[in-house]
Amino acid sequence: MGYIVVARRWKSTKLRGDVDLIGWEGDSLCFIEVKTRTERNAVPAMFAVDADKQQMLHKMARAYLRSFPEKHRREISVRFDVVSVYLQPSGTEFEVLKGAFGWA
Repeated sequence: MGYIVVARRWKSTKLRGDVDLIGWEGDSLCFIEVKTRTERNAVPAMFAVDADKQQMLHKMARAYLRSFPEKHRREISVRFDVVSVYLQPSGTEFEVLKGAFGWA
């Protein structure tokens, strides 16, 4: 999907939760939440990323960014994406919502 994945199921020792994928797309460091559904319904899978999940992802992103030298952290463009995976009888379908939400 164009990402260079640098981490899968990334966890912090100090925080609860994890980030499904972290990857670069061009100059943007993307924190990616993956939602999988066995069927499509009226509510897209990406809407399962509620305010609590977004807040957790923000905290995890800050923790991950602390691994970079401080002078570089401010220069990194960060984006939060949601990938919806639909397991259909006809095959797997993907939808990517880039910039699904911003920093709180």
